Amino acid sequence: MPERLPIRPEPRRFRWPLVVILAGSLLILFWFKLQGLLLLLPILAIAFLVLGKRPDSTETNALRSSIALSAEDISDVLAEYDRFASATDADTLADRTLLRPALVDLDCDDEAIEAFHHQYATSRRFLRRLEARLAHPGLEVGQLESLLHVTDQRALDIKEAWLTARHAAKRLGTNY
Repeated sequence: MPERLPIRPEPRRFRWPLVVILAGSLLILFWFKLQGLLLLLPILAIAFLVLGKRPDSTETNALRSSIALSAEDISDVLAEYDRFASATDADTLADRTLLRPALVDLDCDDEAIEAFHHQYATSRRFLRRLEARLAHPGLEVGQLESLLHVTDQRALDIKEAWLTARHAAKRLGTNY
């Protein structure tokens, strides 16, 4: 199941800086007493602000827009197939009926065409789920990078499958 999840959960990070800061603070407090307390208050405030700081929103926005561009690449291939399968203009109709009829036949036994139809179905499902995942505001940078990698890979896979299936359907012709 974990290999199917596009976003791998971030491992629980061990907060060793927090442990070092707390240990050092206790040592300073024990050593300097009241002066140590006055010294530690601003140091601890700054340390907690730095440790709790969320990543820069420009980085997450850039990752989100990159994911959206990759998703658009997937959508373009899906739209191109949908146009090929249902358009009524003369060129597309001739291409679909005279040159590549196997490409719209879901029962075609050619491996490349079967692979494309599988990629088509999984890409549709992936795009539907992608919007829900991106709507979550608490995604970490690592999770967004992982999602970007998965989205880029899917875009590349469906483009290659589309081109391979078109060549295979043309090779098969009308007598498949």
